[in-house]
Amino acid sequence: MTDHQQVVACAQKWQRAIEDRDVEAAARILDDDFALVLVWPAVAVLGRTEWLRMLPDYLVHDYEIEDRIVDTRDDLALIVQRVRMTTTVSGADRDGTFVISDVWRRNNGTWRVWRRHSTPLSAEPARKSTSRHPTLRRG
Repeated sequence: MTDHQQVVACAQKWQRAIEDRDVEAAARILDDDFALVLVWPAVAVLGRTEWLRMLPDYLVHDYEIEDRIVDTRDDLALIVQRVRMTTTVSGADRDGTFVISDVWRRNNGTWRVWRRHSTPLSAEPARKSTSRHPTLRRG
């Protein structure tokens, strides 16, 4: 199995653990240094212990990956995805389309998720511009 396939399989196991609210399964997938990082509506960092404590109160009603990019190099992997979800977190609805980035790292042959960043996608589509930032290059 390639690194790409391994990371995707681990991500699927993690998603299953989230949907099942299976704290033990999730704990096996999370790096010891795991953190959920949010920047909107307010900056917040939720460490591993807090995230696992919150998991039983995270109810996934619907979860659809609309687009996904997986990139691996050596012992590091990045999954960036656009997800449409309907969830309830600690009694509050958290519905919509989100951009979720997961950073995975391999330690002793095992892939574990180290960071997750999640932000609701609410920006308007970018307008075509030929004059802004003409010196910036992608890469």
